[in-house]
Amino acid sequence: MGERYTRLPKSEPLMLQTSRRQFLKLGLAGLGIMTVPLLAACQGKGEQPAPASPAASAQTPAASGAEVVTVRFEGWNYEPALVEQNLKRFMELNPDIKVEYTPIEGSQYRQKIVAEFTAGTQPDALYVRDDYFAGWVTAGYLQDIEGMPGLDEAYGRIYDFNAAAMTYEGKRYGLPYYADIVAFAYNAELLEKAGIKEPPKSLEELEEQGKKLKSAGLVQYPIAFGFKLTNDFWYDWWGLIYASGARLFNDKMEPIMHTENTVARDVLAWIERGMNETGIVDPASIELDGGKVRDAFLAGQYAYILFQRYEMARANNPEQSQIAGKVKMALVPSLDGENKGTVGWTRMYCLSKTTQVKDAAYRLIYYLGGLDESGVPYTAKWWFMQRGLGFAYKELAQDSEIRAKLQTFVDPDIYSRQAENARARENVQEPWYSEWESENQKLMQQALTRQISVDDVMKGMAENAERFKKQYGA
Repeated sequence: MGERYTRLPKSEPLMLQTSRRQFLKLGLAGLGIMTVPLLAACQGKGEQPAPASPAASAQTPAASGAEVVTVRFEGWNYEPALVEQNLKRFMELNPDIKVEYTPIEGSQYRQKIVAEFTAGTQPDALYVRDDYFAGWVTAGYLQDIEGMPGLDEAYGRIYDFNAAAMTYEGKRYGLPYYADIVAFAYNAELLEKAGIKEPPKSLEELEEQGKKLKSAGLVQYPIAFGFKLTNDFWYDWWGLIYASGARLFNDKMEPIMHTENTVARDVLAWIERGMNETGIVDPASIELDGGKVRDAFLAGQYAYILFQRYEMARANNPEQSQIAGKVKMALVPSLDGENKGTVGWTRMYCLSKTTQVKDAAYRLIYYLGGLDESGVPYTAKWWFMQRGLGFAYKELAQDSEIRAKLQTFVDPDIYSRQAENARARENVQEPWYSEWESENQKLMQQALTRQISVDDVMKGMAENAERFKKQYGA
């Protein structure tokens, strides 16, 4: 599935030629955190006026003899055949534009694009992940799209955390490709066998239910997390702490996880206790990535899981899951039983700063990430209907076709509700984010194996943040 569960190579020739400051800026240090596309779709509103020129011009054939403009477009290799199919439709609607599309192996995407920008061979339009978006802006790779046709309307209809993820220092740079969040799911059959009527709302309830499942001999470990030192470690962690309302930084990006707000500390302490004392968390979690946890859950090995929301389609598909039809979704449990959100992320389409065909390239990314002449996010809905990829447009949650498809594997209301309170990682747009995240994961592993205390982890997170900020000159 494209980018997901991949680890960056430990060395690259490009890295050896890059200064530490640039190394941090480009987001090449630490994790490569790569994920997979998710759901997209939207209810059309035919009564709304069409966006300005992108959608309108997308329906107007070029005048006879007009010059054909070539747009070079690159992205990671998720479903390239489907991408080409959609690009063919775009070119039929826009005969004055030819798109040269190049899919790149997901595990090499970041390095490949950085190498192209360094060599001056970059594409005109490209996929960008929120993890390294800010680094690429500050490196001079991307240009803002402020003032472009239809932009205001598109941004007015997407979730706040998606809009924020594509904005840097007050300027907007992208249009959404797909978006997802961390969700909580459970095996309803196992809970029923244990006499449990409702899924847990708090971590305390999750612990009590887990003990009940264990004592009944239904599972050895009720839950596992993907806490192996790989690119997907962060999903479970940020999902859990945001459900409890954690803040790791204040508005000045000063670390507060060890002083003013100790929610993250208490969540980590709960995980550590579950792994070493109560036995509800599989101690193998530190050796498992998210994919292995998911596969074990779908084989009936665990009762609960945190995973990307789009995985619900797989979980209830008999061809992919041994517990199909038994998996239900709930809000992520929190410390006090009141869910306050979850973590969300954004993948986007952007323009290179030096493109010589800006108008044509923008028409392409507006077709892919914006609205059509009827005010519908065509490509977003198309991706959902094709592969269940997650959407940034809020109104898609009420689209009749999307809801009908969702009902085949999940409650549409609980599915959509989770996105309403989703938050982007607080410091994901800091150039030092990836390296800071990588160091934190090492600290958490040490706490989970009781080599250091949970308090030491929080202090270490704060110290790492201050250290990396100074190294970068922030």
